Amino acid sequence: MDISEEEKQKIREKVEKLKNSRFKQQTLPAWRPIPSFKSTMITFTVFGIIFLALGIALYVMSDQIKEVTYQYDDDETCKQNIGEGKKCTVPIVIKEGIDQPIYVYYQLDNFYQNHRRYVKSRSFDQLKGKQLSTSDVNTDCDPIVKNKDTGKTTSINGKPLNADDVAWPCGLVAKSFFNDNYTLADPKGAVVDINQKGIAWESDKEYKFANWKGNNSAVTYKDVQWIDVEDEHFIVWMRTAGLPSFRKLWGKIEKRLEPGTYQLTIDNRYDVSSFDGQKSFVLSTTNTLGGKNYFLAICYIVVGALCILFAIIFLVAFLKKRSSRHND
Repeated sequence: MDISEEEKQKIREKVEKLKNSRFKQQTLPAWRPIPSFKSTMITFTVFGIIFLALGIALYVMSDQIKEVTYQYDDDETCKQNIGEGKKCTVPIVIKEGIDQPIYVYYQLDNFYQNHRRYVKSRSFDQLKGKQLSTSDVNTDCDPIVKNKDTGKTTSINGKPLNADDVAWPCGLVAKSFFNDNYTLADPKGAVVDINQKGIAWESDKEYKFANWKGNNSAVTYKDVQWIDVEDEHFIVWMRTAGLPSFRKLWGKIEKRLEPGTYQLTIDNRYDVSSFDGQKSFVLSTTNTLGGKNYFLAICYIVVGALCILFAIIFLVAFLKKRSSRHND
């Protein structure tokens, strides 16, 4: 179709009007901040001061936390006594008095609880107490599905377990449960009471873990399970850690510990040699931000120092630019 010159001119005029329209994005009024030397220096300085202040505060708070750590897997006494029914006793030296509450942790190093297959190897329905067969948990708990996979031959009350019955609980996380126990005696030989209640999350205890409840009243969960899934130590273990070195709460001491040499007796069952790991006993206090964490404090200090450094660099550049203008 032929278009006359007059029509072409009209089209050109309409296009030109659209180009200059107020609704075009590039002509709409917009805030386009242009950073200057001054605003950049102020921003870096403010952030630098904030991060430095937070880092120093965190460092001071961490420094006030009292902590005693003893790695016992490489202790000669414990090396020779490891396994079911084996115990070892090691000295724990407390140089300064520690006020209550004192939290008791076990620490594992080089244990990867964050491995994808490991984390997924559990049955949430089974842990809530539902009766499930091996076929029901085969996918969720692989490769620990049956009793023979766990290496356990007896139930909680000592009755033999059928090797081909479903493991209760099943899965890799449950099978690798940390089962060392501790007894602490003060310098006079009196046993220090370690409260092992209230160490797990209330939401976990109430909604996520329940023992087997069968229809036969003559059979209890102690006849079916190889461990009590409502035990708080087990519940704490099942909340997997994100890093290969981690601590888990084992108990709480609600009295002051005076300076001296204490004796720690360990039910030394958990073998860490298979994964080239380490295990430690830890006594620690806490503050409003949790336990000792120098790493976070140092990160804040480093970021704050870098911000201040950049502010100084921009200040030097600004002064050089201003002096060159005066010279011109």
